[in-house]
Amino acid sequence: MSTSIDRWSNGIRARWTALERDWQSVVVGATIVGLVSVLGLPIPW
Repeated sequence: MSTSIDRWSNGIRARWTALERDWQSVVVGATIVGLVSVLGLPIPW
């Protein structure tokens, strides 16, 4: 019984860390886009 609960909580934890990573990427991307548009910087790629 406890192994299924552990497996379930591990799955939730893994999904949560992946979601946090995605949000960090979104925030970094939005910051870069905001700075580029406000300052009129050329995008180096």
